[in-house]
Amino acid sequence: MVCKVLIIQVILLRTFKSNILKSKIMKKLVRLLSVLALASTVAFVSCKGDKGDQGPKGDTGAQGTPGTNGTNGIDGKDGADGKDGNANVKSFSHTVAVADWTNTEVPGIGTGSTSTWGATSVSNDLITADKLVLAFLVSGDFKYSLPLSLSKEIDQSVESLQYSYSEGKANLYYKSQSQLFGGSTSYAPSSSLSFKFIVVEETLAAGLKTSGVSLSDYDQVINYLNKTVTIPTQL
Repeated sequence: MVCKVLIIQVILLRTFKSNILKSKIMKKLVRLLSVLALASTVAFVSCKGDKGDQGPKGDTGAQGTPGTNGTNGIDGKDGADGKDGNANVKSFSHTVAVADWTNTEVPGIGTGSTSTWGATSVSNDLITADKLVLAFLVSGDFKYSLPLSLSKEIDQSVESLQYSYSEGKANLYYKSQSQLFGGSTSYAPSSSLSFKFIVVEETLAAGLKTSGVSLSDYDQVINYLNKTVTIPTQL
């Protein structure tokens, strides 16, 4: 019986020593693997080199094929020819401000006496010695031929516009006379007045008269001429 107990104790002791030996071996293996892992990491990091320089730019690629040109549109039709102008007929417009009128003594007709009128001059190179000048007062859509007299029943006044012309200029004359409250006279209108002047060759003017055209009617004159009147820039 004692021998069996001793044998069991021997077996247990050997088993215990064997386990201790295996434990020591495992610890050594773990340490060895840890050292190898650390060495691998250091080797990997130390093997990474610096970033290299950028390589040269590659060649430009070939140009693509140009697209096809679009179809040209169809030319439009030519417009109708305009009427021929008349080189012997010209016109120009002018607006006279209230401040442009000045009192002037105008000689009477066939007498040595004079009368006072408000007067102003309109200069224009179209007016020459061989031209006939027609003057019209423009009021809205209407044109009134000069000389012109208009009466007002409200104050029994009469407004008069006259004109004359010579080389290079047209002269305008204005007067308003009232019989109310003992009578009064004004030599300037209360607002600006617009005028239109038609300058015609005298030979053409003779044709107008022969044809019975009233030179005081703007529309009749223009319709007879049946031409586009040239309106130059105001001088």
